[in-house]
Amino acid sequence: MKAARLILTTVGLVALLLGPATASRSITFVVGQWRITLTDMGVLPGGFTASSALAISNPGEIAGLGAADGSFELLRPIWNADTGAILRFADNLESAGTSIPEEINDLGEMVGTVTFGGRIWYGVYWNPQGRAFRLPPLPGGELLFSDVKGHGINNLGQMVGSSQEAPSDFSTHAVLWQNKDTPAQDLGFLGAGAYVNYSEAFGINDLTHVVGESAVGTLIRAFLWRNGRMIDLGALPGQVVSQAFAINNTGLVAGKSNYIPVVWRYDVSNATSTPVIQPLPIPAGFFSAQPTDVNSRDDVAGYAGSPSIDAHAILWRNRQAIDLGVWPGGHYSVANGINDAGQIVGTGTVAADNLDHALMWTVVPVSGGGDANATPVANLQATSPTSIRVGRSVSVQASFTDPDNGPWSYNLAWGDGTASAGTISTPGTIPAISTHVFRRAGTFKASLTVTDRLGASGASKPITVRVR
Repeated sequence: MKAARLILTTVGLVALLLGPATASRSITFVVGQWRITLTDMGVLPGGFTASSALAISNPGEIAGLGAADGSFELLRPIWNADTGAILRFADNLESAGTSIPEEINDLGEMVGTVTFGGRIWYGVYWNPQGRAFRLPPLPGGELLFSDVKGHGINNLGQMVGSSQEAPSDFSTHAVLWQNKDTPAQDLGFLGAGAYVNYSEAFGINDLTHVVGESAVGTLIRAFLWRNGRMIDLGALPGQVVSQAFAINNTGLVAGKSNYIPVVWRYDVSNATSTPVIQPLPIPAGFFSAQPTDVNSRDDVAGYAGSPSIDAHAILWRNRQAIDLGVWPGGHYSVANGINDAGQIVGTGTVAADNLDHALMWTVVPVSGGGDANATPVANLQATSPTSIRVGRSVSVQASFTDPDNGPWSYNLAWGDGTASAGTISTPGTIPAISTHVFRRAGTFKASLTVTDRLGASGASKPITVRVR
């Protein structure tokens, strides 16, 4: 995952009825071989004038912010990506501070940070109902004044971020929380920093592999932490600085080397695998770019900027940079998150008033004749009870339809950190998927994603499995 870098101030909350945001609307345009649909999610009803989309889960829940100009009222809505309806609101941890969610997992759990005037930070965990809890600091850390930040959460509910050490040191450490009630686990440093010992974790996958950045001498370098060991991911030849912001379950890490966007690839099944760095292209007219998130299909979302051009949201697909543009009349956009269905969320202006709106993009190929490539329609149905005991299985029927552009790849994310994946040459039932054993308690959402050879991807409605 990625760190959302949005700071707002709040002096209170207002009660709103759940329902659609105001004036949600969409436009469609073509960039090269891609057809892009850009949706303005609108603003919250009741006098709110600005909004922002910060993260999106695979089932299509968007975590964001809604702000009221002048009064500085702030809410944390969870939108339905398909309908634009507001599903619920998340709590503010402290009325004197601003709680900002940064990531949402497939169960609806979120992690983020509350800031008090930009000088003190508390890490925040939200449960699926939106209730906020404070994340504990490192053991021995000062509870009241120890700066703690939450940045990433996986589908197991594990979270990463940073925490200051005890008052005698105040070094910032990358940390891992197994859940909201466990002390922060110190992930260490790449090496001693010349000025200060520092590390910070931004992303975690379902294998408990963590990425972030750490001081090494006078440098900042990207790291991968796995199996208790922190690895220096290195930088591009001739460069010395790197940062890692997001990681997926297939072993792709997204970040940047100096001002150039990069990815690192490693073998998740080989504990001694050495990550290999590759640059991503910067779109024409831009000077630099920064990835913010990556999905299981290796799509990378982010943004590009230039001294003469305001930022534009960018999608890197198949190592091609696709400029997602801005809303007509707006001047900038950034992409903050992407899910396995290829839905991209972020923020941008939609008019000359310079007020932010939550935005969502979908990108599908355009066929040679100018007609849109059809998106696979995925379907997942339970054929056995979905309320079971630990160690029991759930049976499903997975299928899809698509009139063109096979063969297809499929990925059934069971919601417990495991997945069933493969390829198939004909539409219909996927015979390789039938049952799955759940080995721990919890509530899990299973969802099937099918992708055709041109990159169009469709996701099923999730099945909720309750394991006790």
